Amino acid sequence: MPNPAWTASGGAPAQSEGGNKAVQQFFAILKDSYREAVDGFVIYVMLGLSAVLIAIAASMSFTPVPPEDAFSAIVPQFNLIVPDKGRSSAISLEDRNTFKASDVETAGGGYKLRLTVTATTERSREFDPVEAAGGKSDRPKGDSFRSAVARWSAVTGETVRVDEKGKVNKNKGAKGIDVAVPTQFTVAEQRAVTDGQMEEFLKSQFVMHADMSATVTRSKSGEEPVYAFDVTTTGGSAVKGWPHATKLFFGAATLADNAPLGGTLWLIEDVVISRFGGTFTLLIGMIITSFFIPNMLRKGSVDLLISKPVSRSKLLVFKYIGGLTFMFLVTAFTVGGIWFVLAVRSGFWDPSFLVAIPVLTFTFAILYALSTLTATFTRSAIAAMLISIGFAFFLFVFGQIKAASDSDKVEHPNSEPSFLQTYVVDLGHDALPRTRELDQLVRRAISSGTLTPSARKLLIRTEDTPSLAGTFGMSLFHIAWMLGVSCWWFSRRDY
Repeated sequence: MPNPAWTASGGAPAQSEGGNKAVQQFFAILKDSYREAVDGFVIYVMLGLSAVLIAIAASMSFTPVPPEDAFSAIVPQFNLIVPDKGRSSAISLEDRNTFKASDVETAGGGYKLRLTVTATTERSREFDPVEAAGGKSDRPKGDSFRSAVARWSAVTGETVRVDEKGKVNKNKGAKGIDVAVPTQFTVAEQRAVTDGQMEEFLKSQFVMHADMSATVTRSKSGEEPVYAFDVTTTGGSAVKGWPHATKLFFGAATLADNAPLGGTLWLIEDVVISRFGGTFTLLIGMIITSFFIPNMLRKGSVDLLISKPVSRSKLLVFKYIGGLTFMFLVTAFTVGGIWFVLAVRSGFWDPSFLVAIPVLTFTFAILYALSTLTATFTRSAIAAMLISIGFAFFLFVFGQIKAASDSDKVEHPNSEPSFLQTYVVDLGHDALPRTRELDQLVRRAISSGTLTPSARKLLIRTEDTPSLAGTFGMSLFHIAWMLGVSCWWFSRRDY
């Protein structure tokens, strides 16, 4: 006898049964894809290499240097200033101040220390008859520390672009770092700098160069241009800017003696794992999954499948999703495993590296859609493999050409763009999947989680941040049309 609660809902049992059947069909196809993957030795090689990478990461040790040495390495960086209270995209350098940390001791979850700033006196440019006569002037004097605080508080002003070789380029789009042209402050403006501004400046510098929160109080001991401050920090030694000794193979090899923890993790996660490891994972993933669709379309296999009560389009889409699921699980195992052991070994638990899992899977989805399209038309695993790998290489090369074209436009803003730049490079960028921009998104996420704000300004360019809508929208469009054509061809073809 039917359940009244179900029959009253107007056919809910049939809908529920249909939904359950679709889920069962999907898992049956996923199980079939998994069986195909593990039947070949490549999957074992891939998982074995992932396990080796995880084991190597687990063999690394990150030992924080002693607090006295750590602060002695951190505070000299305070000569690098970011105007507009740290909000500017430019930097400024004031090298006439000497920052020194002393009397460092633990305090709760952080440290207490005395920070001493020894500045250089700046005299007024006005004529002083007392000094001219050889006497000691009683006029107020400025100094380089007050000037630095005033520069940090002020708006950026004029900037120039400095390249890797130290060459100045006034073209703001050229490769390099924006450097603020030093602003000259009068003695009166320097004397107007308050103790509160000095304390706020130093608090900002601890965040900027060590990603460390601090409370700062000026001590009136000493005579200007020497300034003393009592500082209490929080966060301990597991912060981005704390210098660490990094060793490999349980101490057998030294990678760095005194490098910031965040910078070391950035090199490992972004350069070694995300770029080289991600490329290798995509390559092996394309090789393995290129056999999924052709094996399904073999005589005998396809006859059995299309005789079952499931539409051909649904069958092909489920097979495609099965390949993506396979890639997602392998990527999650590798990236997640490396992130976990690095976090355990370093004590730095930042999840930004995990963004590589969905982005790398999405990048693979673009290439696998082309592999599916090729396999549907040719029923050849070799063709699907070679065309998808070739397309991935083409997108990489085109991305480099696009980057070079953009740099050339910036370097020569008054030049008319060539025919190739306008109608090939720019239009090609608008029409093709944005795999290079996906790489940029991962890099920015990792750098945001590992690098200090000052290191990001020096290493990561922010003016070319890709649009999320454009990057994912165009790539989704390509996935949709390739799968659509594949389903159309598979549905109309006789087997």
